[in-house]
Amino acid sequence: MQLGTLQLAGIGRDEKRGDALLYSGVALGILAGAAISTYIWRQRARALNLLNATPFERAEQLISSCESKIEDIERAIEDLKEATR
Repeated sequence: MQLGTLQLAGIGRDEKRGDALLYSGVALGILAGAAISTYIWRQRARALNLLNATPFERAEQLISSCESKIEDIERAIEDLKEATR
């Protein structure tokens, strides 16, 4: 009788662990799906904004983006100079 009881107790723990893994997998799947759909929605919104923008507005956006990247590069160069001193 004791062997049967121990076996049943072990099965219960395995089932609980399996249920926890199943629920965790479902939760991670839902979270990943929400993240992907949000990313796609933002990309489509940006694309629509670019389509509705005038050529002058697009040029201004490109220029500001380039200026921002140049500033980042300049900061990185300054950080490297300070690190080598």
